[in-house]
Amino acid sequence: MFGRSRVAAPSSEERAEKLQPAAPAKRLENGLLIGRLRISRLKMAAMVREGANESTLRLAVGHVPGTALPGTIGNVGLAGHRDTFFRPLAKVRKNDAIDLETEQGTFRYLVTSTQIVSPRDVEVLKASGGKTLTLVTCYPFYYVGSAPKRFIVHAVEVTSNQPPPPQPGS
Repeated sequence: MFGRSRVAAPSSEERAEKLQPAAPAKRLENGLLIGRLRISRLKMAAMVREGANESTLRLAVGHVPGTALPGTIGNVGLAGHRDTFFRPLAKVRKNDAIDLETEQGTFRYLVTSTQIVSPRDVEVLKASGGKTLTLVTCYPFYYVGSAPKRFIVHAVEVTSNQPPPPQPGS
């Protein structure tokens, strides 16, 4: 009686849009250079650009639109491919230092935890009351094809060399 209907798999851009949190912050131009991400213990370094679409992720780690920017209160969301820039995350550990260098300063985060979630679990990118960082990549790392899960790294800012805000009357 009822025929089966096929639903097309979501495109890379549609999947990236699902990563966006409900209440977007300041919108930046796609591809805009944000800074450089470094995890020294893993010998990992990658440029960070605005956007989580395929064209951005081919070139760099992407800052998830609508998440906090480094140096501000909230959760900085960064996405990257597991078979390029984020491959070293397979060996990340609790307390690893993550440095995010920007024009506004260098922000150091410490890894607090990792988890594996469904691609639909966008709660990992929700805003936080502190200064946090969330890294997102596909999982398993060595899966052939479109990976069924997401690997999440949670970190909290511990230091920054961000210049202090100007004082009134200065």
